[in-house]
Amino acid sequence: MRYHVSSLLKAPLGAQIILMVDEGEHPVSQNITVEYVRGTLRLTRTDQRVLAQGQLETQVPAECVRCLESLVLPLKIHFDELLTLFPASPVDKTYHIGEDGCLNLDRPLAEQIQLSIPMHTVCRPDCKGLCSHCGQNLNEGTCHCSDEPDDPRLSALSKLLR
Repeated sequence: MRYHVSSLLKAPLGAQIILMVDEGEHPVSQNITVEYVRGTLRLTRTDQRVLAQGQLETQVPAECVRCLESLVLPLKIHFDELLTLFPASPVDKTYHIGEDGCLNLDRPLAEQIQLSIPMHTVCRPDCKGLCSHCGQNLNEGTCHCSDEPDDPRLSALSKLLR
């Protein structure tokens, strides 16, 4: 997602532009493809940098940690980044606006998405998960596995759990 913001490169300190982001399906990194990205970013010229602030909304494919079903995860991303005007050196790892005046949002957006994804994504709060013996999705129905322990020596312990 590249945006031409060259007007901000020669603008006086404090100059601002509003960037309307409305993109469809797009790979922002090798591992992350967003279904869409929408929102606004306010770009403010500072001394040697540009401050990008705003709210973005997107959806990414995910997997429930309980039942392993695929789901679409909506995310609201608070974007607040300082961008250098040009890379200081080839190994500069900061976000930057290139000499051509283009801002590429892919890398900062991918990092913000990774930070926004919850550690334990569930398809719904009452997800029952999978049977630990046969793998049946318990949201779709019950399984016929026995509650008896596999090892008869542990049967005395199972009485304590009842």
